[in-house]
Amino acid sequence: MKTKSLAIDLGASNGRVILGEYDGVDLNMSVIHRFNNGPVERDGYLVWDIDYLFQQVIEGIQLAVSKHKIDSIAVNTWGVDYGLIGHDGRLLHLPRNYRDSRMKKNFEDRKFSFEELYKETGNQVMAINTFFQLLADIFIDPDLKDKADRLLLMPDLFNYLLTGKKYAERSIASTTQLYNPKKQEWNYSLMEENNIPIHLFPQLVDEGHEVGFLKEEFGLGQIPVVNVCSHDTASAVVSIPSTTDFLFISCGTWSLIGTELEEPIMTEKSYSYNLTNESGINKSTRFLKNLTGLWIIQEVKREFEELGKNYSYSDFESLIAPTEKFKTLIDTEHPMFSKPGNMIEKIQIFATQTNQEVPRLDGEIVRCIYESLTYRYRHTFLEITDTLRKDFDSVYMIGGGSQSALLCQMIADASKVTLYSGPVEATALGNLLTQFMALEKIESVSEARRLVTKTQEIEKYYPDLIETDEWENNFWKYAEILNQEIKI
Repeated sequence: MKTKSLAIDLGASNGRVILGEYDGVDLNMSVIHRFNNGPVERDGYLVWDIDYLFQQVIEGIQLAVSKHKIDSIAVNTWGVDYGLIGHDGRLLHLPRNYRDSRMKKNFEDRKFSFEELYKETGNQVMAINTFFQLLADIFIDPDLKDKADRLLLMPDLFNYLLTGKKYAERSIASTTQLYNPKKQEWNYSLMEENNIPIHLFPQLVDEGHEVGFLKEEFGLGQIPVVNVCSHDTASAVVSIPSTTDFLFISCGTWSLIGTELEEPIMTEKSYSYNLTNESGINKSTRFLKNLTGLWIIQEVKREFEELGKNYSYSDFESLIAPTEKFKTLIDTEHPMFSKPGNMIEKIQIFATQTNQEVPRLDGEIVRCIYESLTYRYRHTFLEITDTLRKDFDSVYMIGGGSQSALLCQMIADASKVTLYSGPVEATALGNLLTQFMALEKIESVSEARRLVTKTQEIEKYYPDLIETDEWENNFWKYAEILNQEIKI
């Protein structure tokens, strides 16, 4: 008899409701409902339209329930963002987006050391982190501390809307910079030191915990909602088909590059490289770095469409083919690329200010982004291997970026590694595997990963020695542009 579970997989650019069916041998996935997502401007802030998103989630569940008997549901989303619930049980305002500019002042005018903050939390120090967002919200509205009853990170917020229950799942909590990765609990001392109310933070729970049942008002039946590793990358890592040590690239709107460890690494070197420690399945540590991923190419694709050029991602590969290699490189992590809008113009400004040839043709712009991302990935691999004093000869590429054969081959060539590409729907797959473990249909993470190897298509990319030399010879150019000051 098949076990049927729903993965609510919400990303920063789209959302899916995905059905997973497992009969003890085969695991099949099908998309029940797909919808767009993205930040919107409301009342002077960049926010998430939670009403629209939740409506889409319910619609997806309705579609699934109309055809299947569903055994469980679980939600995963991006990290750091949250909703504030008032004492009446309602949201005080729409959840604000991590690309909103309100954190800039608190981040720049901080009265504490970034290094000390890292020692407390083990998190990569970024203005988008929940810690800085919350400081900004309290600065804007000091009464917030009294008006708010709970802070719920995005997957916990959706679980609350589905069940009425308020919990904080551990992997998503570990993205906040308000969590102690060694003790694996909220960092209450850091909250007190920064006048952040402790009462806002719910009880921490692990993956496999049953949140509750769908509210009766939805008329969808008594379906249990369970916690998985609800940070999307934490779920994605569950599905990596390896039973030995591995490096991974989880490539979507963001790229997260790292490995899985038993304990957090919080040293001077890991701080100097701004590497982060986040919780994974079975209280493991995901040791990684958050990088700009497909965000820049997504924005450029959108701008092309506004000009009437409806390229697919596969079209980009043919656009690149006739263009010159390593003509223009950008620092994909520069703040100028973090905000939406005018991305092509920003790339051209960067090229001008770094005395490079300005890309004009569509293919030149796309090549610039892909090559720059590839070099950033290689740069991060070197930081991780240097910190761990350990080499890796293979990398697992998961998520949407794994569909680009060109990008996968570039990474293999530039970093001299064997690259395993897939599964594409790694996050939803990891979500489902964790649900099946919670339902006692799969015994362990090792068994889950072996199942992925048997049931999912994985491509291999080997480094081309001629291409490898070209990438090596041009790495100095990339290293040089990282140290140049750009004014915009």
